[in-house]
Amino acid sequence: MRTLLYAFILFSLLSSCNKQEDSSPSGNDLAAKNAALAKLKNQQSDLAKKITALEAEIIKLDPSKAIQPKLVSVAEIAPEGFEAYINLQGSVSSENISYAAPRNGMGGYVKELYIKEGQYVKKGQLILKLDDQVLRQSIESSKTQLAFAQDLYERTKTLWDQKIGTEVQLLNAKNNVDALKNQIAIQEEQLKTYLVYADQSGTAEIVNIKPGELFTGLGPAGPQIQIVNNNDLSIEVDIPENYATDAKVGAEVLVEIPAVNKTFKTTIERLSQSVNTASVGFTAVCKIPSAAGLKPNMSASVKILRHSNAKAIVIPVNIVQSDEKGKYVYLMAENDSQKTAKKVRVSLGELYADQIEILSGLQPGDKLITKGYQDLYDGQVVKNI
Repeated sequence: MRTLLYAFILFSLLSSCNKQEDSSPSGNDLAAKNAALAKLKNQQSDLAKKITALEAEIIKLDPSKAIQPKLVSVAEIAPEGFEAYINLQGSVSSENISYAAPRNGMGGYVKELYIKEGQYVKKGQLILKLDDQVLRQSIESSKTQLAFAQDLYERTKTLWDQKIGTEVQLLNAKNNVDALKNQIAIQEEQLKTYLVYADQSGTAEIVNIKPGELFTGLGPAGPQIQIVNNNDLSIEVDIPENYATDAKVGAEVLVEIPAVNKTFKTTIERLSQSVNTASVGFTAVCKIPSAAGLKPNMSASVKILRHSNAKAIVIPVNIVQSDEKGKYVYLMAENDSQKTAKKVRVSLGELYADQIEILSGLQPGDKLITKGYQDLYDGQVVKNI
């Protein structure tokens, strides 16, 4: 009698499926086909539940018919800290980079060079001297003229004291003396501009000049002398404008400098107030807690914290599946000492790397199926391995 009953149920299920196939809409009516597909999927879920119930009844009557459980792996859900970052590339920058330049505004040929590349220099230290021979010759000529003018003035004054000559002659002689003195004073000041000093303390990172070469401050290959103060380095990074609401002053930043295998945490100190048209973003500046071993223009991997949850439920993103109703995962449930797959709807939060935050649907202690979840159906018998 029971056998006839099960046979009748199976026949009814198959007949129902055949009727649904026969009732499939024909033609090119997309809306009708989508509606029919949704209806069939709902019926499929109902059929799966009926099949599961029927299989359970059969197993009770005939244990030899027990279905082999599908092998799965599970992980127990537990709250954990979760952080999502913006991953960007930046570089080490120095706000104290000095480029030596001639003070005479024209430059000249180097007579003496007092520093070499890599040397530490102090602010005000003499670093090179330009060839000033022409100017010195001009000064000597001016001094000779001054001596002659001074002698002429004294002779004219002596004659004037003796009531000989005119006052105009005396004044002209005096003016010539004063003019030459002023000229020599100016020339001696110009002589000082042939000396080039360091305008800040730091390391001479670039010394691309030699005695006898023309020094103008900027050569064909770039700066001729560059002095860098590594005590005030920072990290500069261009942030795409779509992250404008995430990157804020004070935001936590994780920085890695691969060249020196150095990692440290810092914060955004300031943000540019306008968008860089070249990078279509804005610049963030982060302070470096310790500049030891770092040099300007070193590459930096920059991670800006945009989301943090100290007690988040986080799962691998690859085990989240989708259907017409949304996102879901499978849990392992125990019913009457039997383990089965349970389909659970979830709502998603932030995604970072291969982990995604679950906002609702899962609770601490739930047993999440992490392997073997493919092709599972709700209520399917499973076994944890």
